[in-house]
Amino acid sequence: MSKGIIYMIFSALAFSIQNVIVKELSYTMETGEIAFFRGLFSSVLILGLMRIQHIHFSKSDRPTLVFRGIMGGAGMICIFYALRGMPLADVSILSQLSAFFVMLFAAIFLKEVLPKGAGMPLIVIILGGCLVVRPWNFSSFNVYSLFVMAQAVFAAAAYTTVSKLTGSGRHHQYEIVLYFLVCACISGALLMGLDFQVPDRREWSLYVALGIVTVVAQIWMTDAYAKANPVVVSFVAYIGVFFNALWGYMIFDETLTGLTILGGIGIIGGSMYLTKLKHDKIAQRASVTVRRQEN
Repeated sequence: MSKGIIYMIFSALAFSIQNVIVKELSYTMETGEIAFFRGLFSSVLILGLMRIQHIHFSKSDRPTLVFRGIMGGAGMICIFYALRGMPLADVSILSQLSAFFVMLFAAIFLKEVLPKGAGMPLIVIILGGCLVVRPWNFSSFNVYSLFVMAQAVFAAAAYTTVSKLTGSGRHHQYEIVLYFLVCACISGALLMGLDFQVPDRREWSLYVALGIVTVVAQIWMTDAYAKANPVVVSFVAYIGVFFNALWGYMIFDETLTGLTILGGIGIIGGSMYLTKLKHDKIAQRASVTVRRQEN
């Protein structure tokens, strides 16, 4: 097993632990305050890493960086709200809808042509999302699922922007992540307003752990994509659904319904196929470019 795959497994595990901490904090703390402290502690850690590694802020693309930060921050707050009222596994499954919106936004805003054969997996993803959300059944429908779907839209907008920023080669991953954390911190502070609740010793320890775990997860994810095939790494990342389901069952006594499992298979399977189509298209472009240069 390559180092990249190992890093991605650990990253998925760390992100699932982040969700556990957020859900645990949500029983006693408001979402705005959780987002504020998560952004604050993680920003301090990222700034420290940037200083140690002599990574400097760039002066270009600042509006794009801020936009990415706002989208990422809004998505994070949405997922924190969802964790208050939904099982961990359901949140993890629905958040995979971001692959659908990434493909959609790339076609609309980056003028990318959808890969051949993308129509069927897109339909499967939509049907899978309907099975998880079940809007036709009011007794089963959970309004918190709308926050997860909103998070998928915001995350897709952020991912689309990141591909533009990292593709330019002018921005380090830490700088991009820092903008997101600062925007999340500010958004959390605005939501919190004057309703600040002083954390007790246990809550302080959870906030610190939250900041550390999320930064470590981000670093492992970055290392994974740097050291292994992006397609393989993207597929391995879906192990996070298993981790979330496991913690939900062990810690919060949560269970999965048959429709959720079926919908999850549709969402994850369709997303994996879309990812493969996307990377195949990128590889084909690169091959054509090389052949042209050789000729």
